[in-house]
Amino acid sequence: MSLSIDELAEKIATLDPREQEALLEKVAELTFQRGLEVLSQKYRERLAKEGRLDQKAHEVMAELERIREEVAAHDYRA
Repeated sequence: MSLSIDELAEKIATLDPREQEALLEKVAELTFQRGLEVLSQKYRERLAKEGRLDQKAHEVMAELERIREEVAAHDYRA
């Protein structure tokens, strides 16, 4: 089913407000999920380039903790 944007808009306009709201929520959810998938793929590509794709979870967490401590020390100096 291939509709033009105008045809699709016409169909959506005929929906009752509850259906339109449900549709908008679904579109937002799908857009968010696809954005996360793209981000995840880019992150995997970066890790592969760095040779860290197979890094263990505890190593990743330790590195994130180290980075968090560096940021906190820099941003929250007494």
